[in-house]
Amino acid sequence: MKKLFIFLIAAVMTIGMVAQEQSQFNAVNHETNSALRYKLYPTFNMWTYLKLDTQTGRVSMLQFSINSRTDEGEIYIGIPMETYIGNDAKNGRYELYPTSNMWTFLMIDQINGNTYHIQWSNKDITYNQLYRIN
Repeated sequence: MKKLFIFLIAAVMTIGMVAQEQSQFNAVNHETNSALRYKLYPTFNMWTYLKLDTQTGRVSMLQFSINSRTDEGEIYIGIPMETYIGNDAKNGRYELYPTSNMWTFLMIDQINGNTYHIQWSNKDITYNQLYRIN
């Protein structure tokens, strides 16, 4: 009986750790090196990442496949208007933040505080859009 009790406690603790680890899979570590020009952000779709150019704010959707190279590629989602101002371009200017909607990220301009809504889709690229919300 004692062995069964210990086994059940160990099983519950293991399940709890796995669930916590999976929930943190898409959590982005914003403490990373802000001097990096490009950053990859995981999405809830295991075949899709978002790539951010932290200097210009340009976001692209990266898709990969283990079955076919024709299913892989990079599609640009949009570019903020501020990126055409060359003097303020610096690494770490833009940062992405995931939302509770798996298809939506928010991007913040660290210099002027502008916020952008990034909508992506891997089924219909016409849904891919980036627009300023403030």
